[in-house]
Amino acid sequence: MQLIVEFLDQLKDYSGIFILMLSSFLIGYFSSFWLQKNKYELMIERFKKKINSLKKQNEDFQKTEKIKNIDTIFTEIKPKIIKMVKETQQEINESIPPKRVALKARTSYVTYTKSKPKLNFENFGYANMDIKDDLTKINGIGPYIEQKLNEIGIFTYDQISNFSIEDIRAVTQLIDFFPERIERDNWVGQANSLKVKL
Repeated sequence: MQLIVEFLDQLKDYSGIFILMLSSFLIGYFSSFWLQKNKYELMIERFKKKINSLKKQNEDFQKTEKIKNIDTIFTEIKPKIIKMVKETQQEINESIPPKRVALKARTSYVTYTKSKPKLNFENFGYANMDIKDDLTKINGIGPYIEQKLNEIGIFTYDQISNFSIEDIRAVTQLIDFFPERIERDNWVGQANSLKVKL
């Protein structure tokens, strides 16, 4: 028992030293860990900034290189294009007399009538700006097409709902609209339903 008491006395003497050493070790360990962590974070931030600036420089360089390449290609090709166009024009001028060129262009590329078609207002009715409907509510009619329709005398849903096939063709030509678009968008049916809602 006496041995145990002596051992505990010695342990009390050394325990203070042990606690002091342990605490100094822990303080040193954690402070060095914290300092290293901050050092590496700063280093990582610096490297990130450097990498981002290098990426930006690379992107700018690639853009300028592309522009230079396009300019180079265009300057190399431009004289060849001009030469080819002149040669083609000469060949056309030599092979076909001027009167035949105009005739060929008129017959194969352009189809038109000399007079514009007339609208049959007796068929679908007369209207004016005083009784105008909002034609843009019809799917396929925007503000520009509405203006063109108003210019030729079409202002109301009632008029559009009474269109015949001939009227649709005439309107298509007069407002310079896509062929068969009026039928596909069903202006007549839409105008009928909008007329009923009024």
